[in-house]
Formats: sequence, C-alpha cells, structure tokens
Amino acid sequence: MRSNNALKTFTTGKSFQSFVSLMIILCSITLGVETFYPEHKVIFVLLDFFFTVFFAFEIVLRIFAASPPLQFFKLFSIQNKKVNVTDEGFWNWFDFVIVSVSVASLFGHFFEHPEFLVVSRLFRVLRVLRLLEISSELKAVEQKIVSIIPTIFSFALLLGILLYIYSIIGIYLFSHHQYESADFSTLGNAFLSLFQLMTLDGWSDMMHAASKHYDNSWWIKGYFVSFVILTAIISFNVFVAVLTSQVHEKVIEDQKQNKKQLKDIKGELAETEQEVQQGFKQVLSELQALRSEIEQIKKQK
Repeated sequence: MRSNNALKTFTTGKSFQSFVSLMIILCSITLGVETFYPEHKVIFVLLDFFFTVFFAFEIVLRIFAASPPLQFFKLFSIQNKKVNVTDEGFWNWFDFVIVSVSVASLFGHFFEHPEFLVVSRLFRVLRVLRLLEISSELKAVEQKIVSIIPTIFSFALLLGILLYIYSIIGIYLFSHHQYESADFSTLGNAFLSLFQLMTLDGWSDMMHAASKHYDNSWWIKGYFVSFVILTAIISFNVFVAVLTSQVHEKVIEDQKQNKKQLKDIKGELAETEQEVQQGFKQVLSELQALRSEIEQIKKQK
C-alpha cells in the first residue's frame, strides 16, 4: 500500500507530468520533422521505438498507481442519479488506446497487412491534446467539451437514423439506379450519397440529376429538399442550440458552485473570527481576574 501511494504521488507530481508533457511535444515535433526527411528512416524508426517504449512505461506506471489498478479505466461516475463522464477516465482511455495502437505498430511485421498499424502510430500525435491539462483555462474548456460528449453521441445517432431511413427510401424510390452523382444502387452507396447531400456539396446537382429521369417530379425533388431541411438546416441548428444551452447551464452551475464555496468560506471565516473574539474576551476577563487577585494580595500584605 505504501509503494502504491508513493507511485501515485510520483505519477501525479508536477515534475513527472511536466516531463511527460515535454516528451509529448518532442514526439509531435519528431513526427513532423520525419515528413521532411523520409530518407533517414532508420533514425526515425529508432526514435519511434524510444517514444513508444517510454509512453508504454508511463501508462503502466499510471495503471499501477491507481488503487485498485482497474480504477484507472473508470470512465463514468454517478452523481445525483445522473451518469457523468469523468475527465480523468476520459483522458486515461484516450492515452491507453493511443499508446496501445503505438505498441501494436511495433509488431506490424507479424501481421499480413501491417500498413494500417504502421500508419496508426501517427495517431500518437493526438496526445498533444493532453496538453489541455496544463492550463487551467484550457482545462475549463476541456471539461465543458467532455460534459457535452453524450449530447454529441445522441446527435450522431439521430443523424445516423435519418440517413438510414432516407437511404432505404431512396433505394426503393429510385429502384437501385445511379444518376451521375446520385448513387442509390446499394445501401452503402445511398448512405454516402446522402452524407454528401447533408454537407450541401453539390446537393442541387444531385437533385436535378435524379429528378430529370422522372420528368422533374416534385416528389423526387421533395425527397432531396426534405432531407436537406431535416439534416443540414433543422438538425444542425437544433444541435448548436442544445450545445450552447448546455454550455451556458454548465457555466451558470459553476458560478453557483463558486458562489456557494465563497459563501461557505465567508461563513467559516466569520465563525473563526467570532471564536477569536470570544477567546480574546475570555483572556481579558482572566487577566482582569488575575489583576484583581494580585491587588487583593497586595492589600493583605
């Protein structure tokens, strides 16, 4: 237990975290410099091996510093019957996944298609986001971002459902045909076509390319227009409004909490001041009593 506490103190210490931040910066710079000197592959392979081993060692230390070690992977917490994503758990999983992929890339020669693992090590540059923990201002922004992750997933699920529904409708509506950029031959192609439509990238060209084969039917145009309205206009605006309101509520909640803490501190200070005054009065009364006793003793002499 003592060794565990000592390890936790070491990994959470400012010196260790500063050194890890420095290594993250150096690793990110190295990945950038590597793009300028592809001919010196051996040097960068050695540096890659060094950084990978270091970050793997760091993750192992942080895992064993947790009590118990599985606490390192705790992602959710329940407060007031509400499930919240913990900041520490989010970053722990973030680091663990990236480092695990980097370690796996070292053994790419054991796989039949190692190209993905070799490229995946470049995801280690994402660890530069870990530097958000250095600044208190950036950390406050990061906490607000983490708090709205469930909303982002919910919105992504809603968009996925809309894309799926409209893809199926489009396949049967266009009878598995492809009209230039509007491809409704398969479910996957329809999904990609609608995703492009959702980004408003040439959506009118797709609409006219499909509708001209149906005598410019308003039903066909209505299919495209309704999809654009539901996704690119309504859904995204609602999404921005919800995120804005959530961030605003988070700011108000933090302000209320800070005011409550300030009020508690003022109350404690008032109680302490009152206790000091009472103690001072008691000391004065005792001094007066002692003085009167001394005067009585003098009179008796």
